[in-house]
Amino acid sequence: MNNLEGIIDKIEQHIDDKDNIREKTLRLSRTIIIHCRKSIQRMHQQEYDTAEKHMKKASAHLAELYDQTREHQDLFNAGYVENAAQEFVESHCFFNILHGEDLPDPDEIQTTYTSYLKGLCDVVGELRRKALDSVLQGTPDEGQSYLHKMEEIYDAIIRFDYPSSLIPIKRKQDIARSLIEKTRGELAVASCEHRIEYRTDEFRGLLDDLQKTKHQRKKEVKNNDLDIDRVW
Repeated sequence: MNNLEGIIDKIEQHIDDKDNIREKTLRLSRTIIIHCRKSIQRMHQQEYDTAEKHMKKASAHLAELYDQTREHQDLFNAGYVENAAQEFVESHCFFNILHGEDLPDPDEIQTTYTSYLKGLCDVVGELRRKALDSVLQGTPDEGQSYLHKMEEIYDAIIRFDYPSSLIPIKRKQDIARSLIEKTRGELAVASCEHRIEYRTDEFRGLLDDLQKTKHQRKKEVKNNDLDIDRVW
């Protein structure tokens, strides 16, 4: 057992190194998530230049996160790493959708397929928010276009009917379906209200026109009466 101390020292050093990497990458993960959430917030405020800057910072940090954890598969596959990648996918996909561009390829942005699918599921929630904003702005037809994109994403992700141990997105699929159903109902109500409001305004305009015509006729009758008095 002359080598016991050496073996323990080697193991301890390895674990210390991994712990240091874990602490560093946890901070990186939090930074990525913050940048991604700020990016999405700016997109909703239509501040796209600022949103893109946050995305680029998140992308650089994500590349560093992967570099730091790649040699330690347990860290690379840890939940906090996947959460950071998932947030980045969500912000990147949302940005591209708002700009009418193709979705980013997972291989090009170097995220795992699982992270990509989970992030894509979350885009449905952001599109719902855009749809509801359209209703508040009095443009429910625009909200329908966002609903259509939500349905497109859901139709794509529902193909993945695998055990959660392989691809854990079943819960996100259920949430996406629920959000779509709620949004569809809310847009239908908003569309009806919009049509009623339009018809009400149209009817009010007709009443105003009738009132003006009636007033004009009374005026003409009065003038005619005055003319008769002058003749007599």
